[in-house]
Amino acid sequence: METGFIAKSWWSFLLRGLIAIALGVILLVWPAATVGVIILLFGIFALIDGIIETILSIVGAVRKLDGWGWLLVKGLIGILIGTIILARPGVALGVVVILIAIWAIALGFAEIAAAFDMPPESGRGFVGIMGALSLILGIVILVVPRESVYVFVLIVGIYALVAGFLNVILSFFARGWEKKATA
Repeated sequence: METGFIAKSWWSFLLRGLIAIALGVILLVWPAATVGVIILLFGIFALIDGIIETILSIVGAVRKLDGWGWLLVKGLIGILIGTIILARPGVALGVVVILIAIWAIALGFAEIAAAFDMPPESGRGFVGIMGALSLILGIVILVVPRESVYVFVLIVGIYALVAGFLNVILSFFARGWEKKATA
């Protein structure tokens, strides 16, 4: 039954593959322009994430829940960083990358601190691991800021090309399955 669905939707794999290939080419040919778009998208993400975290902290404070203070810290940092990026998109890439690194480091510290405040059975280990990963990411970006961004864009571009070609190949196999099924 699953093979029938895949065979009938062969065109969707072809379309997704072609779009992914186009995205991969754009990422690899115009990495600087892509970085500019990524910076704006990150600014939007940081702002929205900060607003959500701040709202959650207010709800936590009103309900007198533990850990709302760390949510507030994370939220305010996200709002600050997101607002700065969106208000000054022409800021040099290095400054924006440093802000992203600072945000990741602050987020990492806040998540690690929050993990210590959580009860043992609450999944605090996962929160601590996320914090450690955020902290490591921020440090790596601080050490090699420009390279971090361009390497990320190139990796995503290569991934998009490979995934695109695999989807196109799958579409031809699925089209063949559909022809066999209707014959």
